[in-house]
Amino acid sequence: MTKENYNIRFAKKDDVAEIVKLVRTSFNQNYLIPSIYRGKGIEKFVLQELDNPFSPYRYFVLMDEDEIAGYAEYKIFESASMAFLNMISVNNKYKNKGIGRKLFDYTRVFFLEMGLKAIQLDVYETNSIALSWYSGLGFRQSNAVSFFKIKLKQEVNEIQHKLYIQNYPQYKELQNTFGFYFLDLTLAGESIRLGVIEQDLIIRGSYTQALEERLTHFSKILGFENVYFIGTGIQSGTGEFVDKIIRMELNIKL
Repeated sequence: MTKENYNIRFAKKDDVAEIVKLVRTSFNQNYLIPSIYRGKGIEKFVLQELDNPFSPYRYFVLMDEDEIAGYAEYKIFESASMAFLNMISVNNKYKNKGIGRKLFDYTRVFFLEMGLKAIQLDVYETNSIALSWYSGLGFRQSNAVSFFKIKLKQEVNEIQHKLYIQNYPQYKELQNTFGFYFLDLTLAGESIRLGVIEQDLIIRGSYTQALEERLTHFSKILGFENVYFIGTGIQSGTGEFVDKIIRMELNIKL
């Protein structure tokens, strides 16, 4: 591929099915566990965001004539003057041809011209190729969290804390539509937001004793097949270690 026959542009509706296929086939499946691209309705979600005139998402494709050679998705966090790189994916046919670098350089300039100050991303520690690649682009590690698959314990007979779901109708409607959404809970006087992707529960941030006490019963009632935790402070033996997720940041100011 030469510079004369590729084009980088915003994604269009006609691209979405090919984009989803590209993402699902170009990543290690473990890396997609907490990704909404596993959801059955991800195409519908992206199509609706493309219709959204105030969407925080930006979808870019690098085209080789009529074929998508690369794809990048960002979410803008204006209050932090930052764009978060959700993913950059290269068609297997075009790997090791500089496609990812061309696409990233284009998007970096795009966000710089928007006036943003930084780009952040998450990368798995075991993905040594990606870690090295991002480091070569100037990204630096800012923090890291662990990724566990939780081992559900036997149900506790005497549960100390009441649990309430605050958004169940909205959750059911959008979970059925997209295959992913979130649950807003009140537990032990605290508000907790849990992610759901298909039949998997994704817990981020804080894994409390109160949540652990209710998790087995809660998961059984709602039909979750797997429970994952991404964060810090989990006790040894609570779950099976999957990977470490590293947060990286690049200052894009001139």
